Amino acid sequence: MTIQTDAATGATASTPSAPADAGPRITLQVLRVVAVLHSLAFLAQPVFAGGYLMGDLDSLVAHRVNAFVVTGLDVIQLACAIVYFWKGRGRAWPIWASLAIALAAEVQVGVGIERQLMVHLPLGVALAVGQVLTTVWLYRAAAATARPPRPVRSRQTVREDRPRQGRRIPPERAQ
Repeated sequence: MTIQTDAATGATASTPSAPADAGPRITLQVLRVVAVLHSLAFLAQPVFAGGYLMGDLDSLVAHRVNAFVVTGLDVIQLACAIVYFWKGRGRAWPIWASLAIALAAEVQVGVGIERQLMVHLPLGVALAVGQVLTTVWLYRAAAATARPPRPVRSRQTVREDRPRQGRRIPPERAQ
């Protein structure tokens, strides 16, 4: 923000100016939208499974189709998290959270197809909770804060960091 003072009246006026390192904006917004859609797809899964358990066989088809929607959103969320980190200068942990969710969701689909409900049900609950918590964090103020820049090391700094060694004299000059 820039503050300007009027010389005649002494009044101050502030005009917002975007700092050079304002943090992730567009990349965060895209990641947030994808994370919300991903969370909704995760939360729809138990609804479809419950419909199947109540006797509606079409709900099992919807559960299976939505599982592929979830895995597709896994990949999209992971890509958005990478762009959020790389281009948007956001935090790195959404990449790792998205990767863990994506890998666990692949296992989830496999055990679901094999009807291993002892693994499928608790893993589904853990995935839904993890995705919702990731989405909640993305809406916190900390997500919009840019990560600190990495220090740039110059060649001089690298030379100073090396231990000093004695000057080597070529054998032909040593005599």
